[in-house]
Amino acid sequence: MSRRLLVGVFLMVLTSVAAAGPKGIVPRTSADRYPIHAGNDGTEVGAALLSPAEVRKAFSFDVSGSCLVIEVALYPQKDKEHNVSLADFSLHLAGTDTVVKPSRPTAIAAKLPQQSVSPGEVVVTPSAEVVVGPHSLHSEAEVAVDGLSGVPHPVSERDRAVAEAQLTDKGLPEGKVSLAVGGYLYFSIVPKKKQSVLRLDCEQNGTKVVLHFSEKPPG
Repeated sequence: MSRRLLVGVFLMVLTSVAAAGPKGIVPRTSADRYPIHAGNDGTEVGAALLSPAEVRKAFSFDVSGSCLVIEVALYPQKDKEHNVSLADFSLHLAGTDTVVKPSRPTAIAAKLPQQSVSPGEVVVTPSAEVVVGPHSLHSEAEVAVDGLSGVPHPVSERDRAVAEAQLTDKGLPEGKVSLAVGGYLYFSIVPKKKQSVLRLDCEQNGTKVVLHFSEKPPG
């Protein structure tokens, strides 16, 4: 089988993984386990703004230069079902009229910049293997290290497909939920100020939960 055909099959499988929808991440035991938390009569919400170091740990690509990543978890009251949608969330920058809605993984992956490498540095190139079983489908990532000398490292179509699959997998799941659910929200904005006060709104069924925090996360 030719290399081009193998790459094509690889991209098709990754696309199918992304199309399967987000699985999210395991939410913390309660909303108050997050640095920022608030609630109303129906749902408690916990949130944490990931630092660049935390973003690099969560993904094999550094997307911190393209967006803000916020970990969010929702805790519905017992026996109360809620419909979760990315449209429920809005990010506000204090002192401005800027309001940003979460971006889809496809949009974030498309914005991945080229990475310039200084002499003597190395480039870590992620790759992935997708394993399909009778009752499961998962991906495993590994990295290859290449020595370069002051050469820009382009982000290939394959790289973007891997990034999109990872972003999708850990994104906040949408749909009806009756139990706690957690995942990442991606906002295509990087504030220029060293410390900008942000406000995350979550509005469901006409009821709003407001969370205030700084754009300067620990680490």
